[in-house]
Amino acid sequence: MGKIVIIEGRKFEGDKEIAAANADKAAIDKIKASMDHMSLSELKLLSKKLHSGRINFGTVLGKDFMEEVDSTIASMERKQKTTDEKVEVRVSSRKKVQQTGTIPDADLDAQARKILEQQEKMRKIALFASLFVAAASILYIAIYNITKQRSDSTADLLGNIRDQAAQEALLGNGDNTQDSAEPIIHYVDEEETPDILPEYIDIYNKNKRLIGWLEIADINGEPFISYPVMQTTDNEYYLKHGFNQEEDVNGCIFMDCDCDAIKPSDNLILYGHHMRSGRMFGNLVKYEDYNFYQTHRIIRFDTIYEHGEYEVMFAFRTSLKYEDDISFKYYEFIDANGPEEFNSYMNEMAEMALYDTGVTAVWGDHLLTLSTCDYQEDNGRFAVVARRIN
Repeated sequence: MGKIVIIEGRKFEGDKEIAAANADKAAIDKIKASMDHMSLSELKLLSKKLHSGRINFGTVLGKDFMEEVDSTIASMERKQKTTDEKVEVRVSSRKKVQQTGTIPDADLDAQARKILEQQEKMRKIALFASLFVAAASILYIAIYNITKQRSDSTADLLGNIRDQAAQEALLGNGDNTQDSAEPIIHYVDEEETPDILPEYIDIYNKNKRLIGWLEIADINGEPFISYPVMQTTDNEYYLKHGFNQEEDVNGCIFMDCDCDAIKPSDNLILYGHHMRSGRMFGNLVKYEDYNFYQTHRIIRFDTIYEHGEYEVMFAFRTSLKYEDDISFKYYEFIDANGPEEFNSYMNEMAEMALYDTGVTAVWGDHLLTLSTCDYQEDNGRFAVVARRIN
């Protein structure tokens, strides 16, 4: 694939297009440096030159800049209009005083008092609104930090339980019986399922909606992402609830309700919030950088029944589609009806990929997809797809 870069929120591909975008950005930055000192008339002259083509750009960055200049002009005109109206009122009052040669009459006094009362009322409303917004912001930040600390503590606690249980199982030479681990067998639709791995028994007994654990190691060996993965029949529930069923804006990482971890499905899809704090899948978009991918190729995803390692194949941006849209929807790819459909899905994702990893998959391989929101467009999505290493 050709080289792709993001400039001012826009995507450009190919050396020629990238060079043109960089040239436009440099020219725009130079003009912006002088805009702060421009009067309204000077800005209007600049807008006229932009719209007439006397100042020309080679990419969409030019159109974005023209819209920014026009928006600035509109804002300045509104401010100018308000100022003119206030001046007109003051001039009218002065003229009336000069004509009578006396202090303003009772009507003018009443009008002045009314204006002052309205101004005071508006000042109080603005002050109250500012205080309300400030208080709400402080409260939100406090609640968010408390929730974040609680969520972090829960994830750390569960991670310690998992690591300790895995170590005990290893020292016990594979004996998967533990004093606190009953039962190790559970039932789905009244059918007996495989034994639960020893390291997940205690966690499963705390919440039987546990379906696995996702972990991506950082270059220093510390977990870059490490969370329990949940699954219910409702894909909305764990968007707003934590592991202990409490309301939590961070939510949980969860598997699509239509995926089957026992079968397993051709593609297991995991969802998580794009938290600005970096929690959950907040850092998943780092995979847009090829250098980051090179140091984070391997994703570990254990279901509660078996361990699994996956190698990243694709990272791409897309968006939610309308139901009647016939274009490829990666979030609907769970099972393929055969080799032809599977290969078609692979080709669709390869076309969207931000870079070529050299990793491919064939019919019979099992995939893992990590999906989160992407704020570069409305209803945007960012996804990382990996192939299971046999």
